[in-house]
Amino acid sequence: MLKKAFRCITKDIKHIPIGIKLIVLVIFLRTLGWGFVDPFFAIYLDGFSDNYTMIGAFVSFMSVISLLTVIPLIRLADKVKDARIIEDGELLYLFTILAYVAAGFLHSLPILIIAFILNGIAHPFVIVGAEAYIRKHGRKGGSSRSFGYYTALGNLGWILGMFIAAFLIPYYSFNTMFLFVLPSIAVSFFILPKIRERGLSSYFCGLRKYFHKTEDFKKIINDLRGLNRKMFFFLMLAFFDGMIVMFAYIFIPLFALTIDLSLKQIALLLAIMYIPFIFSFFFSEIADRSKKMNVIATGLFVGALSFILLSFVVAQLWVVVLASLISLSVAIIRPAYNGIITQLTPRKMLGEISGLNNLFVRLGHIVGPILSGIIADLYSIQVSFFLIAIIAFGLGIITILLKGYEYLPMQDEDAKIKLT
Repeated sequence: MLKKAFRCITKDIKHIPIGIKLIVLVIFLRTLGWGFVDPFFAIYLDGFSDNYTMIGAFVSFMSVISLLTVIPLIRLADKVKDARIIEDGELLYLFTILAYVAAGFLHSLPILIIAFILNGIAHPFVIVGAEAYIRKHGRKGGSSRSFGYYTALGNLGWILGMFIAAFLIPYYSFNTMFLFVLPSIAVSFFILPKIRERGLSSYFCGLRKYFHKTEDFKKIINDLRGLNRKMFFFLMLAFFDGMIVMFAYIFIPLFALTIDLSLKQIALLLAIMYIPFIFSFFFSEIADRSKKMNVIATGLFVGALSFILLSFVVAQLWVVVLASLISLSVAIIRPAYNGIITQLTPRKMLGEISGLNNLFVRLGHIVGPILSGIIADLYSIQVSFFLIAIIAFGLGIITILLKGYEYLPMQDEDAKIKLT
């Protein structure tokens, strides 16, 4: 059975276009570098503030910048070469890294804010560019499958980086950890120009060409008004996805400190948390061959149960298990809802919907940290866990009640968006 599944996955990977594989390679190298940073980023921020609300506010501010960046990307992702959008983002990341290092050494809040602004702009460039390219070129080979490959390899990079960081953290500081991202930026400048595609050569060229009039923003609003109403439920799942991911990224390491985990153990905890995402390609196979709504409901209920138990259990081993189950829930639902979003989208709007999807994820990044930080300061982190469990359970019930969405036909090139 497993041998057959492995052969099937290997065969499907071969059918993924080379351009998608190159994009995923860039993402893999990027997450490998950030794996040295992410387990300790919340602890790095803790050096600038001593309460959860302020740390949540820091992250939410960065996410607000990202949201504002996504707005023009919603339209330009269908005008500009996706690889060039990623390349522009990597260039911004170069200055972001230098700002984080300077802020840490100088303990300067103004420089940290500059780093947040640069990071907030750079991240959606990379993500929207990558996801737009995958949506445009992965439809024939299975949309969920392409996103599963993207999710699996991206998170494998994080896992490897975090695992290595667990053993190297005694030899570098929180201020210098950002330098491990620089090699991936250099490699991306070598790989991305090799990807051939149509469109403008730079995001900034597109910005000058398409955003010199207010009519350009009105066109975005009109396009959004015409979206299929079914789309908004799946965009709400993207919003919840963003809440969970950012919450886990910031507050689980801080929670781990309260139960006396060492820095090495925290890095290993996050590495283990990301392991379920390696199997996203397997989950995408299930999503492409099964009723996607059942797959989504399963993931939501797994997440709800994990957060409920985490709100009561503080034993170190159980925290590792439950945190991994939370990641498993996201790894299950993400390829499924992304596949349905792709099915609901006319080809001419695939870049635009990638930007819109990213916008809802960013809204989750904003709401999740600040709301959780306030609740954690007023009550405890465990109360935040419980409230997220209630939201996950509610979304799971709604998913079960929505019938027939898994049979949605794929939109063709000339399809018009209709309200149904």
